[in-house]
Amino acid sequence: MGDDVTYERKIREILVASRLERVLGKPEILMLYLNSIYLGRGSWGIEMAARSYFGKPASELSLAEGALLAGLTKGPNYFSPDRHPDRARERVAYVLNRMQEDGVIGAEQVRQAMANTPQLVAYERVRRDTGFYFVDHLGREAKTAAGIDILAGASYTIHSTLHAGLQRATEAALQEGLAAYERQAGRVRFSGPEANLADAVRRIEAERNSAPADGRDSPQPLQPQMPAWQQALQSAHLPLYDVHWPAAVVVAMPGGKNAGIRVGLADGRVLPLASPNAAVRRALKLHDVIFVQIIEAKGKSAERAELRVPPAVQGAALVLENKTGRILAMAGGFSYPLSQLNRTTQMRRQPGSALKPITYLAALGAGLQPNTLVLDEPITFAPIGNAAFARERDYWSPRNYDRGGSGVVTLRRALENSKNRVTARLLDGGIKSSPEESLERVCEIALEAQLYGECVRYYPFVLGAQPVRMVDLAAFYAAIANEGARPSPHAIDSIEQNGLVIYRHETKPTGIGSADPAAFYQLKTMLQGVVERGTARPIRHLAPYVGGKTGTSENENDAWFVGFSNEVTIAVWVGYDNAGDKRRTLGSGATGAKVAVPIFASIVQAAWSEYAPRTLLSPPSPQARTQLVDLPVDLTTGDRLAYGGARAFVEHFRLDRQGQLEDTQYRLVSRGEIYAYRDGDTFGEGERPPGWTYDDSGVPPPSPWRMPPRPRLSPWGGIFGDPYGWWNDGRPRPRRVDPDYLWGNRGF
Repeated sequence: MGDDVTYERKIREILVASRLERVLGKPEILMLYLNSIYLGRGSWGIEMAARSYFGKPASELSLAEGALLAGLTKGPNYFSPDRHPDRARERVAYVLNRMQEDGVIGAEQVRQAMANTPQLVAYERVRRDTGFYFVDHLGREAKTAAGIDILAGASYTIHSTLHAGLQRATEAALQEGLAAYERQAGRVRFSGPEANLADAVRRIEAERNSAPADGRDSPQPLQPQMPAWQQALQSAHLPLYDVHWPAAVVVAMPGGKNAGIRVGLADGRVLPLASPNAAVRRALKLHDVIFVQIIEAKGKSAERAELRVPPAVQGAALVLENKTGRILAMAGGFSYPLSQLNRTTQMRRQPGSALKPITYLAALGAGLQPNTLVLDEPITFAPIGNAAFARERDYWSPRNYDRGGSGVVTLRRALENSKNRVTARLLDGGIKSSPEESLERVCEIALEAQLYGECVRYYPFVLGAQPVRMVDLAAFYAAIANEGARPSPHAIDSIEQNGLVIYRHETKPTGIGSADPAAFYQLKTMLQGVVERGTARPIRHLAPYVGGKTGTSENENDAWFVGFSNEVTIAVWVGYDNAGDKRRTLGSGATGAKVAVPIFASIVQAAWSEYAPRTLLSPPSPQARTQLVDLPVDLTTGDRLAYGGARAFVEHFRLDRQGQLEDTQYRLVSRGEIYAYRDGDTFGEGERPPGWTYDDSGVPPPSPWRMPPRPRLSPWGGIFGDPYGWWNDGRPRPRRVDPDYLWGNRGF
């Protein structure tokens, strides 16, 4: 009926009441009313209230206890025995007297009931402080998948996929990670406290001072000894109710014997606030509430509280079960009250290098091997279509993040170090004969993987220029972990109504048939190398257990890391919502490795402790194993080795349909092209470059890179990514190997 004060509402209520009286008697109407009315302490109905207030069913209530609940029907907040014990006691007396006047009970029963004040059980207010983005998503999924427009329109039982412990850990990791980025980037801006409890503290102190002194019994507070500020903090409703940092109230300001700001926690501890700057000291006053992180005592340093400021930057994180696609955790932003936009499902952002595995999958499916050599040198692509009328700016020349090149690199090392030029060069003969055909093939796989509804066919697509949804990108990485079986992400397992299942999610994983399990397994091990040796090296200690890829879009608008273990796939994104404003980028050097990877590490550790134990990444499936052979190679050059050694790395080679190993090491780069990198000289394939050694027979060696040692230089310098240049003066050249930009304007 609503709560509008209008004649129309009253007329509707009269009509409903008259119809009810024709169908139900007054006792039945009263029963329905008492079983549904709100009575405080989060209780709806007499039975629920009896258990909440007294810890027993309604059938076991005493006369005084029943009178207290009956009195709450008029105003559960106004007559609350927790907040207003005097009012509650007066209300109990009123109810008992009315019962006596109606002849239900006698005077002696009234006297005994008034003498035995009801004893309340301890009540801890249950406040939902997690999973708000997920619950919102449930409503949208119920509408699209089950055809239920409004879940609140009827009584449903929903069996969701949420893992409560992992959900809380995911939100906490994202919130701390975003704040850590702003601290490290010097972007923290303290705009003021979350709330001020001065009025609440004064009210509590006044109520205590005005408590009756005649010895009458009254409901006792749960912890009468706690300070007023602690009681006020425990009852406070903060605006950002889903932030998992501890809330603290300022209990002492600098002055007198107090040398600094001291804050009190909900558990009663009082700690110094660690190193607040002058702006923070000026902004804070007594009984302000702030967020803190507790820094444990270490050595001579005592336990202290460190200020946490809600960041301006946004982020999102998603945890997906690989085999089923069940969404175990979903954090759509820093805080739901700040923004209800769910960035895991309702936002599309450029994935940057996190999309590169699509191109490498196409190359592996075309027959290339992880040790295939590719030039990491400048390349230019003419615009697709009629290039005769193209302008100079229409041509595309990608560059690497460090603006340099590595000469010749293997396919594996190129993906591990996120080489833009190599990814682009795979379009030129690495996948199909022409760049246009290669791009078409990459788009086909992207569409089959359901990353996009439509692929925009322009070359920067392979470097992640087309925005994507996080949930779709996570599903593709789960498919890599599953050797090609893409799960269907979902948050609802089933919905019941009146005990009957009206909806059940039964979508099975769909195979990305354009690439076979062997290619997917090769790609999986290459992404494991990204963690062990490549752009995600900050978590290389996790390499035996996870694989993944970083991504950074143009001008550091977006920072990504999507990684997987055997059980789950975790996607993390960090950035500002207004991506078109160049003044609001993450800043130089804020790449996926530095911003998103630490958040991933916290979440995957929580997944291992909360959901499934840590295990080594699985070996190839029986189907993939029949198509693969493991051989030792030199990780840097890709050369096959006759025996193991310090430089040996076990590579997974794909066999052709006849079960034969096809050597593609020199398919894209001839030996002569490799010779050309010595001192700028060029040699045709088969020519004898000066300075290179041959066997006594005069036959060129299997590897063209056997050469005499030179002072101050690694024999693999430059060509294979050595930190020293290729036949240069020996001066060290620092290399930055993090995710790459999409265009040629900077940072490649």
